[in-house]
Amino acid sequence: MRLAVEYIEIIANCLIHMEDLKSYAELKNYFNNEVFVLKTQQQIIKDFAKFNLFFSDSFEIDPFSKEEIEIQIADQLADIMKQGETRLMQLLYTIDVAEKDFLHLTTQPNFLQELSHKILYREAYKVYLRMKFSSYTD
Repeated sequence: MRLAVEYIEIIANCLIHMEDLKSYAELKNYFNNEVFVLKTQQQIIKDFAKFNLFFSDSFEIDPFSKEEIEIQIADQLADIMKQGETRLMQLLYTIDVAEKDFLHLTTQPNFLQELSHKILYREAYKVYLRMKFSSYTD
């Protein structure tokens, strides 16, 4: 009986993960919503601030385009990379970027751009999940 319960939990987790992946692909549509973009930018500010990486005041109150956000993230990544790989990995852990994804990106010629893109979508996904599963208003 216990094995059956564990099996059901594994299947449920897989189904939830598959639904999340579907939702992750749908994130692009949410970038048309200024409130969503601002909440995403605020999430980025919050996570980067833990590492003494700060954005302009306008980044918190003015919605930026995806491209502008990625440029801002890339600038901050360049700064943290000067502090060493450990510091960068700590930031990525905080944001919840998988190490295997990071390692895959290190071989890309446009590494900072690709990593910025991955971070933007991970942060946006956090906002998306909060909005979907709670009354995320702050």
